[in-house]
Amino acid sequence: MKKIILILIIVCVSSCSKDDDNNSQSSQNIYGKWYYKETVIDNTTYPYDDHEPCGKDYIEFYDTNKIKGVDVWDCEEDIDWIGTFTKSNNSLTISNGFENRVVEIIELNSTSLSYKYFFDENGDGINESYIEKFTRQ
Repeated sequence: MKKIILILIIVCVSSCSKDDDNNSQSSQNIYGKWYYKETVIDNTTYPYDDHEPCGKDYIEFYDTNKIKGVDVWDCEEDIDWIGTFTKSNNSLTISNGFENRVVEIIELNSTSLSYKYFFDENGDGINESYIEKFTRQ
């Protein structure tokens, strides 16, 4: 499941975006480490269960518009992917250099980040709704 989530972050899919701006979310600082918490797929919640006792997997946003995904394995950090991002109001575009994903930020505050996108996971032509939730410590 972890690898699917990481792949989904960097796969090219566009999401629906809100027309109205939420100023409290758009002005919040996204920079820093965000630890995987859970994924909601079509209203079913899947807790992130691939953390290790010695560390948690995370994504990290830098003020240089760089982003990376890190997997903690055998107590060592392994960079899964590196890319760039742009944030505009409640829209976040993440690129790994090969593909782009546009997501809608639905929550962003000092300790929580959640974003939504749509993706056809099983290839049946129907996009499933994904909400990825992260926490900052």
